[in-house]
Amino acid sequence: MQVPCLSELKEAVNLPVHHPLLLVDVGDMETLRDRMRRGRWKEIMKEKLKSCDRALKNPIPQLPRSLYDDYFRTGRRRPFENLYFYRRRMAEDLALAYIYTGKTEYLDRCRDFIWAIMEEFTWIIPAHVSLPLSPKTITRVDLFSSGTAMLLADLWDLLHNDLDRETLDWIHYNILRHVLIPLRDHFYEQWWAKGYHSNWCGVCCGNSGCALILTALDEPWALELLHKILQSVDSFLSTADPEGAWVEGVGYYFYGFSRIVYLADLLFKVTEGRLDILEDPIIKATATFPVWTYLPPRSQVNFGDTGSTPSVYPDVLKRFMNRYQIPSIAWYIERLKEENLFRGGSIRDLLWAPSDVKPAPPEQTFKWYRKIGVIITRSSWTDMDAPILAVKAGHNDEPHNHIDVGQFIYHCYGNNFIRDLGVGVYDRAYFGPKRYENPICGAEGHNLIFVNGKSQAAGREYEGKIVDYHREAEWERIKLDLTKAYPSDVLSEATRTFLFFKYDGLVLIDEVKCAENASVETRLHLKGRIHYTPSSVDISVENGSVHVEPESALINIEIGTHEGLRTRDPEAADAQYIRLLTHAAEGSAKIKVYIVPYRTKEELETRLEKIKRPL
Repeated sequence: MQVPCLSELKEAVNLPVHHPLLLVDVGDMETLRDRMRRGRWKEIMKEKLKSCDRALKNPIPQLPRSLYDDYFRTGRRRPFENLYFYRRRMAEDLALAYIYTGKTEYLDRCRDFIWAIMEEFTWIIPAHVSLPLSPKTITRVDLFSSGTAMLLADLWDLLHNDLDRETLDWIHYNILRHVLIPLRDHFYEQWWAKGYHSNWCGVCCGNSGCALILTALDEPWALELLHKILQSVDSFLSTADPEGAWVEGVGYYFYGFSRIVYLADLLFKVTEGRLDILEDPIIKATATFPVWTYLPPRSQVNFGDTGSTPSVYPDVLKRFMNRYQIPSIAWYIERLKEENLFRGGSIRDLLWAPSDVKPAPPEQTFKWYRKIGVIITRSSWTDMDAPILAVKAGHNDEPHNHIDVGQFIYHCYGNNFIRDLGVGVYDRAYFGPKRYENPICGAEGHNLIFVNGKSQAAGREYEGKIVDYHREAEWERIKLDLTKAYPSDVLSEATRTFLFFKYDGLVLIDEVKCAENASVETRLHLKGRIHYTPSSVDISVENGSVHVEPESALINIEIGTHEGLRTRDPEAADAQYIRLLTHAAEGSAKIKVYIVPYRTKEELETRLEKIKRPL
């Protein structure tokens, strides 16, 4: 994006800011009420009113210091964070309930929650601080303190004519005290201000920038701070894959880029269109990233710390569809609606109405994100049961990293038959020095090559490359060089080749050079019911099955289990995996395996015969 110099920024911004700024180009409160009465918002408001009515009767949950310190005693995050986020969610929902009904009891209770939030001694969660905490030395701004500032700024702006002057003044004071003044005085002391590869940069800059524009743009130092924020945003955008991917996965992509979209909207409004971040081609390219990672009907490519259920930000998707008029985004939204995944219910989800774009999936069936080393290819967009292959190279020091260079997902019949276990439970240990002892993050929980039980190592130097991607009408070849992903004492050479035969199946070929007679294993994590024989494994779900068969009888098959994994997906707690085992005769080994989707025995036999033929 083109960041203006400070003098140009000062010239572009229109002061004073008139409120509510959020409603510029939207309408008035009646416009919002009308939207709440229609479509999915009608159902959303039914649920919100139920929770708001409970909040009218129940006491606001307290956040005592002992609960804050629970994290330092136990490493648990949820006891504190569940109540912390409940307070913020209810403040927003009560504001929406007030706008919808006009009932002052909702506004009064919203005000109570606002004051409760302002009474918190810090807005930074315990997982993001170090003890001891001193009021003289707290200069840090984190994801959630900046998010709290943006939420209160939204309410300060949207309810500017409804809240009392005292509450408005205290909101303004607390936003400055907790976030904007620390950034004014210590912006480049925040690690995320130059941590451009992390979602933190996008989130904290976007949140803080929105709070600044809505509440404090008349401060004499405001535009200098805004200029610093925009410079960091520019560098953040430059780290994205030019094709539009984000290395942390689609979940953190949405989290980081959503705040850039929110900031872009307010910057556009306060400059009357003279500054438009959404003109940046990188943002336009990223708009379809969620589409490409979609695994129908209810999954997504979930490398790293990404969950398997689609990450859905209705406000961002609608904004992208409105701005870029991309049919595949409209198609993706329709799919999410059909699966009852397009829920949302935030302030910006309400502000941005969808445009009338005719839905259509992408014209191509493959996407190669070269910068981050990911390929996603599928047999069809319109057949929800069609096979899809997602392959990851990359390196082992990525943000939210897993030890997973060479990881892949094989999806069809609505199921990840060869899966990624996804994301674990966030606690102190999950991000601690023993992170990679957890199979969710470590090599043991991924579809990798092992030699004498050892696999890849952590660090930027441990990387893989996609060295060949060849496409024909009926098949595709993807070849990865994985040698550098492994310590030299584990192996001296490793390649992984995928032959993707669309509906007919997948051939996986792992080739290794290592110590003579070493034990070599290819590990495949599975999802579904298994039928295991000495020569093959069949994985089944309701809609179909996948047959896994090694080429050679010299490759032994075993079934392993990770017992009691702490994962957000309870179904993966005792995840099973296939072990394909052989020995490195004369210092080399090859494991070739056929992976075939089928619904009938005849279909399996036909497809297996076809993919066994030489190309």
